[in-house]
Amino acid sequence: MTNVDAYSLATVPVQQVANNTPMNSATAFIWKRNKQHYLITNWHVISGRDARTDELVVPARPDILRALFNIRVGEFGKQQCDIRIRDDAGKPLWLVYPGRGRGVDVAVLPIPMTGEEPIMHMYPINTLPADDLAVRIGMDVFILGYPFGASPPAFPVWKRGSVASEPDLVDLTTGYLLVDTASRPGMSGGPVVRRTWCTHLREDGSFSMDGNSATKIVGIYSGRLYTKDQTDAQLGMVWPARLIEQIIAGNCRDE
Repeated sequence: MTNVDAYSLATVPVQQVANNTPMNSATAFIWKRNKQHYLITNWHVISGRDARTDELVVPARPDILRALFNIRVGEFGKQQCDIRIRDDAGKPLWLVYPGRGRGVDVAVLPIPMTGEEPIMHMYPINTLPADDLAVRIGMDVFILGYPFGASPPAFPVWKRGSVASEPDLVDLTTGYLLVDTASRPGMSGGPVVRRTWCTHLREDGSFSMDGNSATKIVGIYSGRLYTKDQTDAQLGMVWPARLIEQIIAGNCRDE
């Protein structure tokens, strides 16, 4: 029997497309609220612009995200789907954090579903089994993404990292968590999870022991902090997962 982790199935390889020309690859994942599915990635991925400077960092402004979704349950193929990210007037279709825009490097794109996509299976990450695991400085987390693009079979790499800043100080400082990890640009937009096996420490301080794994969605990976030297401290940014529901509730399209 072939086993594939459900969190791997929730992760989606994406590629920026401008005027039918493919450009950079990145990572996204699926979220579901009520009957609507959303594609979650970074603002800098969907816009093609640097979230710090607002400068265009690709040859042309993307107008499509090319995503590879899973096909029927029990199979391991992928279905390409080109999703428009701008309307006919060129205005963004994705949602951003109200009042902060690119200041929060997270974009939420409603996926237009017609009900005629029987071969695609979405695996929304927020509908998967999850536990309220503790996230503390020094603990391991995993970034799920596509550092080398979406070569077959197009399942993500689980890149280990460690929590490098105090999680409880996120809202009082930068708004994002730091992780110590060596990553590549193609992992931007991927989900970050805490995964434990057999022994589990929960947020309330309680322990449990069993023969199973436990998982918690920590946030969205946003790439490494900018440095002038690739050999500098390799610290990546993780925006908290709770921002996703806040962005959806705010229903604020980017400008």
